[in-house]
Amino acid sequence: MSAVEAAGEAAATAAAAALENATRRLRTVLDAPEAGEAGPAGASAWRAALDEELCDRLIDLAAARAWAAHQAAPAGGQDPAADVLRGCALWAVETDTARVLAMTGTGRPATDADVPDGTARAAVAAHGQVAALVTALAAAEVYDGVRDRLRTALGPCPVGRAAAAWEIAESALSGLGTTRDEWVGADPAHTAAGGWVLVDRIGRLALAVALLSAAPAYQDEQAETCVNAARRYTWNHLRQPAPEAATAVHVRRTAELVDWIAGSAPAERSGV
Repeated sequence: MSAVEAAGEAAATAAAAALENATRRLRTVLDAPEAGEAGPAGASAWRAALDEELCDRLIDLAAARAWAAHQAAPAGGQDPAADVLRGCALWAVETDTARVLAMTGTGRPATDADVPDGTARAAVAAHGQVAALVTALAAAEVYDGVRDRLRTALGPCPVGRAAAAWEIAESALSGLGTTRDEWVGADPAHTAAGGWVLVDRIGRLALAVALLSAAPAYQDEQAETCVNAARRYTWNHLRQPAPEAATAVHVRRTAELVDWIAGSAPAERSGV
């Protein structure tokens, strides 16, 4: 499973650096006076809305930094659960990078004629990464190992404002137990269809825990700011219901929806 095996300390650092570089494009907007002038009447409200979006993207970067700073190869040889956990977090960071690049128009074709030949291959490769992770998580020892690692990293509930972020993360982590039987031992041909929700949940948990754990290393106001970032990160990414696996019925209905929306016949799409 090359997508997981390649996810080591260097990959974590590279992924965080890529998000850092992408986010740098957005930071200039924070200090741009013309940003407030570009909106409709009530520019101050428009500017506030823009700042909210920019803040969320910067918090995503803060979580990626905190996570990458604590990555290292697992001691004692190969650890499939650690590899999968890292792979899920990598997927989340790469998703954040793509989102930031889309916001700045980087790599986004203006017209259909501008779509590069490699777009389809890149999309297939990205989904292949999810499929590989979901397939690995179908093994009980890997799924449970990932949950155990997250539970250990989350630790006991902290005091003060950090407790709110911890409680959201704890609820999200408990949800992985609620839907465990949908993923463990299931057919990857079905579960991979909805697998991104599981990969995203695990990845976001890893990033949230890292950001929350980083707060005690700061002093005074910086520690409070880090806690506020963790509260907002968990609120943004971990409040959704527990990730549910796709079924054969779900896959069939997806094919029907594609046919209806895209207007294609089933025979025109490979693998359906």
